[in-house]
Amino acid sequence: MEHDKPALLLQLVCEQLRRDKIVRPGLSRLERLVATARRRAQEETYRRLAPLLTPSRRAWLDALLETEADTGRTRLAGLRASSSAATAQQIRTTLEKIEFLQLNGVADWDLSVLNPNRIKLLAQIGRRATNQYLQRSPLRRRYPILVAFLKQALLTLTDEAVEMFDQCLWDCHTDAKKDLEAFRQQAANATNEKLLLFRDLGQILLDPTVADDAVRAVSFQRVPAETLRAALAETKQLIRPRNDAYVDYFSHRYSYLRQFIPLFLQRLTFRSCHDPDPLLKAMMLLQDLDARKNRSPMPADAPLAFVPLAWRPYVVNRHGLISRRYYELCTLWVLRQALRAGDIWVEHSRRYASPETYLIPPAEWPSRRPEVCELTGTPTEGTQRLAEREVELERLLSRVNPQLTRRTGALRLENDELILSPLEAEDRPASAEKLADIIGERLPRVELTDLLVEVDTWVHFSKHFKHAAGGEARNADALLYLYASLTAQACNFGLAQMAQNADIPYHQLVWYTTWKVSSFAGRQGLRLSGWHQHLQYFITGFALGKISLA
Repeated sequence: MEHDKPALLLQLVCEQLRRDKIVRPGLSRLERLVATARRRAQEETYRRLAPLLTPSRRAWLDALLETEADTGRTRLAGLRASSSAATAQQIRTTLEKIEFLQLNGVADWDLSVLNPNRIKLLAQIGRRATNQYLQRSPLRRRYPILVAFLKQALLTLTDEAVEMFDQCLWDCHTDAKKDLEAFRQQAANATNEKLLLFRDLGQILLDPTVADDAVRAVSFQRVPAETLRAALAETKQLIRPRNDAYVDYFSHRYSYLRQFIPLFLQRLTFRSCHDPDPLLKAMMLLQDLDARKNRSPMPADAPLAFVPLAWRPYVVNRHGLISRRYYELCTLWVLRQALRAGDIWVEHSRRYASPETYLIPPAEWPSRRPEVCELTGTPTEGTQRLAEREVELERLLSRVNPQLTRRTGALRLENDELILSPLEAEDRPASAEKLADIIGERLPRVELTDLLVEVDTWVHFSKHFKHAAGGEARNADALLYLYASLTAQACNFGLAQMAQNADIPYHQLVWYTTWKVSSFAGRQGLRLSGWHQHLQYFITGFALGKISLA
């Protein structure tokens, strides 16, 4: 129920026989035992999920595999598809998928009866298996796969929605800063003309030869009224707030963000680590205003404690009225920061889950506290630990304080600010440069693929790229296809070009990338878009003997 890989189960049963001092039977007998255990695990999985699989839910799960007339594809395929860009339309599409799963009760499914590894395995199969494979699978296998995939899909889609919201908001922030820089450049060009004009007027005012009653006439002779009026109008546009930020340019993206923000706040359930939290109250207020289906004004008692100083002149005008546009944008911007800091977390999310889920539950802490203290080498009494840290702090401060009294040095105080000078790189000696050239000349030039194969013969990393469903490839060219798939991802030129260059069937590269490379990347928490960095890291580390995938 925890591990479904045949090779691993075979290894575990051999270790168990060795510990129990039982003579190991033949390999074929052990294989039958493993096959029986896997079949019983599938039956046990189905039995534990049976309360969820009501007749109506089974019919709904089967309907996910049927092709829809309007789209020409199954609903399951739509849930598998990932978003390609952090745009308003893509975010809205992802939120609609979340809405579909929520309305069908997926968020309320309790899969705690299954081991997390079992759920992850079934979800991986559901994400990669073809529609025909699922339709032909026995019901006892098909339904657990679909249930696990849909539950994991809700977590994945929630993470995608929050990440795209983060990126979309940052893109709008970047565009706003670019617009502000362009304005400043334009203002710099126009400022010189205005300075020349006002210099002429200032000279007239300060000229003692010009009578007081003639100042106006002389000024208009030098600078016509229409020119002065136009200059004043342009100067008014050039005036920026004292805290010259990008906030007003950021507001130009308000209508674009409104394409998905109401659905974003409605479909995702946010929770706060602080009680009370003015930011969470502000989000609930925006949800309530959106539910009224009209442009209701902001109430005077709207929470403002979370609003940064740079936003305050825009959120609250000089008459004390709250601008809904700026209030909503400010709420979203602070929400982005709170999600990154962990102050706000999202239900049914993996990456933005409650920080307490990473800690030992309070009910289990008393029994596990002695073990944790022993492993970490810390005393069981908190006061003793605080005393130790205080002594350590005093010892470190005694080394730092003398440096702060100096006016020069790597560490110093300037205007009550701590300044740490950057380290200066030392030049390599000429002898080291000469030695590097000599070594470089003697090193042979090898192809990346040859190095990949050679490193694999040293450390056998290819054995860790296992099939997501636990099976093993029987193709004699399995390693060739695996190396080609890795190289295509690492060099970032795609499977089609690799198939053409190496004269390898394209469908084989797709199969190995989907079922082996992607499976390994998922287990290691990697993204395929960064495979060129990971492969360089692997090869270098293996060559130096510093990495072991075991």
